[in-house]
Amino acid sequence: MWSPLIRSVKIAARQSRNNCSSVWNRRWYSSRYGMKKTTGRYGTDDYSRSSSYTSFMHTSNPGGTISHSDPLAAILSQPTLVIQRQIEYMNLFLGFEQANRYVLMDSMGNQLGWLLERDFGFTKAIMRQIYRLHRPFTVDVLDNYGNVLMTIKRPFSFINSHIKAFLPNVIDPRYPDGALIGESVQSWHLWRRRYNLFKASGEDTFDQFGAIDSGFLSWEFPVRAENGTILGAVSRNFVGFARELFTDTGIYVIRMDPLSFQGLEDLYYPVSEKGMTLDQKAVLLANAVSIDFDYFSRHSSGPGAGLMFWESE
Repeated sequence: MWSPLIRSVKIAARQSRNNCSSVWNRRWYSSRYGMKKTTGRYGTDDYSRSSSYTSFMHTSNPGGTISHSDPLAAILSQPTLVIQRQIEYMNLFLGFEQANRYVLMDSMGNQLGWLLERDFGFTKAIMRQIYRLHRPFTVDVLDNYGNVLMTIKRPFSFINSHIKAFLPNVIDPRYPDGALIGESVQSWHLWRRRYNLFKASGEDTFDQFGAIDSGFLSWEFPVRAENGTILGAVSRNFVGFARELFTDTGIYVIRMDPLSFQGLEDLYYPVSEKGMTLDQKAVLLANAVSIDFDYFSRHSSGPGAGLMFWESE
């Protein structure tokens, strides 16, 4: 099932190139770069490399799963990532739940890769119609050449979503999908939107590095450390209100560095001066997919399915 899909990704890449509160981790790591600030395509602050910017290898990740030689590290070195869900026409017109597809970009709109939900054929397609938002899924993060950089996996979830992020092509007898990076666990609340984010720290042990506790119908999902400072954030950035009413597409801005919060102090405060590690960034990227499934799918049945109301906090 995968080979035609990856071929299509490679063709698209060629065309694109041709056209141009449990256990807390008490260790905090700094990641500071010298950057030039420009205006991003999605209303974000983009920071291009300057002479004082060395490389993402200065992003601290002690004891982490992702090494700086992994291709995934190059993508996670971006201060800001943007993912956009592609329009699902059968879902739009017929209500037929299709496998999700996302474009992965930097803040200037340059394509970095894809996030593709695996489509295992007719049987799985039928199961998607039955389980809807509760369905198990596997999403692969691909670069522009179709290489799998990370795998996001969720089992069937009746209430709380629980996803894991894996680094593929790493032999681990416990997990067939590769080495476990970390996980995001939804915490049920009647109206608030809550997640706990964990980094794998050993065999079957995790360190919590952040928590999300957003208000009713909120579009902003800041990740707060134990001391209350903001480490990162996922923001639902609507393309256009009229378009959102009739399509199943959406844009999510993922902020993973203190630099990406500059100019947004009125919305995000206080921001931690310490950057996220590579493993933490990978978990936050996986969490953005979970947020899309849990609250912004056209078939969301819980708080957040509506598009006409929101809460200002």
